[in-house]
Amino acid sequence: MASHPDAADLFEKFRQCSDEQWLQILVASLRLPEIEQVLMPGFPSETLQSEIHGHSGEVSLHEAFMFFREVKAYCRYAAQPLAADTRMLDFGCGWGRILRLFMKDVRPENLFGVDVTSRFLMEARRCNPALAFLSCGLAPPMIMKDQSLDLVVSFSVFSHLDEFLAGLWINEFHRLLKPGGLAIITTQSRRFLAFCAEQRLRRASGIRLEHGWHEACADSFTDEPLANARYDAGRFLHATPSRRPNPGAHYGEAIIPRAYISQKWGELFRIIEFLDDPLRVPQVFIVLQKKS
Repeated sequence: MASHPDAADLFEKFRQCSDEQWLQILVASLRLPEIEQVLMPGFPSETLQSEIHGHSGEVSLHEAFMFFREVKAYCRYAAQPLAADTRMLDFGCGWGRILRLFMKDVRPENLFGVDVTSRFLMEARRCNPALAFLSCGLAPPMIMKDQSLDLVVSFSVFSHLDEFLAGLWINEFHRLLKPGGLAIITTQSRRFLAFCAEQRLRRASGIRLEHGWHEACADSFTDEPLANARYDAGRFLHATPSRRPNPGAHYGEAIIPRAYISQKWGELFRIIEFLDDPLRVPQVFIVLQKKS
């Protein structure tokens, strides 16, 4: 007889697993709703997963695991190792893909997800009802207390926000984090400029681009030399098909240079890492530590 679908059961059952064992358990849960007499979190439809990530299922879990593995490593490096009582927020949680990776290391009452899209939150709550998935607006504040968190993670969100919103949310993370707490985010790499140019060339040669996102990329950063010059100057790069006052103008494709982070966010956070290695994480992996 399976246990009640309570994340506390899952935490106690699997907390001693290695990270690699845990990944295999989550992959198995794609087809087995119950493992070792514990009911596992469910999954939304493959269509919804692909809408958010461009892929689904095992591929999507492996991508999340790449991020999870680096988060754990850099938490240790920054003397803030993950523990059962670590209070953690996943900003832009979607259907909760990232948070489930942390469920063997952190007690469920300390895991929070937040998103602006209500239908994604509905799926997150349906699939994993034991965790707290909260709604937020396009801009802060959130309904959480000052200095109430140890860790904020955000995968593939700051690769889309414009400079205005990115700055607002970085300041909000600073409010929410305890001194020494970590904000770990990702953004697009400078290499993304060449990727957009490649999509334009493919389209111009008559090749049908396989995904709507590739079409959007083809229309982004169309002046590649200018974009590279702006990157070298430490400027925040953002491209979007929408124009203000359309709220969609805040969402597009973003590239944030290290020099920009140092200049604009350096009073609030110290840069622990700015990792651009697609073999480790698909996007640039940025670790910021709140200054005391």
